Amino acid sequence: MRLFIALELPENVIRHAAGIIGRLKRSGPDIKWVRPESLHITLKFLGDVEKDEADDLAMDLGVAYGNGRPLDLSVGGCGAFPNPKQPSVIWLGLNGDTQGLVRLAAKTEVICEAHGFPREKRAFKPHLTLGRARRGKGPNTSLAPLSAAIAAAVRESSNGPSFRADTIVLMQSTLTPKGAIYNPVTKFNLG
Repeated sequence: MRLFIALELPENVIRHAAGIIGRLKRSGPDIKWVRPESLHITLKFLGDVEKDEADDLAMDLGVAYGNGRPLDLSVGGCGAFPNPKQPSVIWLGLNGDTQGLVRLAAKTEVICEAHGFPREKRAFKPHLTLGRARRGKGPNTSLAPLSAAIAAAVRESSNGPSFRADTIVLMQSTLTPKGAIYNPVTKFNLG
């Protein structure tokens, strides 16, 4: 099974993000946009995992998350990695208890590492991925219109809905020609 660990998002956040994706889509470049029903906050990508390993990991995650607490977050402005002029990943930022979210991601890393999963080399940056640029593919590969659209989205949508993040999902990702399909394996409540 190809797995990752993510925070679930409430419907109001998904609708808000879908609206921004809709506005950015009109900018033209060839971007692989995330389907609204697939939006989530990734805490840890695991890759291919055997069922027994996944069950053992889920037991430890359940204990750790059960001792945690829900996080009060809100959706922030739009941005891009590495930067808006050369976007590879288009994202929405998060505000509120982002330090709690960073601690939650660190706790997840420790548990996963104890189960033999390698530690992520990059620092965790709280965000919600909206899309990924597909450079050199398709007829419209100029990212200048997208950069301008991101800049406008930053000005227009610096604050989005608030929400309580209290559900974490061990999610299975099945790759298909039309994109990944996500199915929950196990859900955990914070606190």
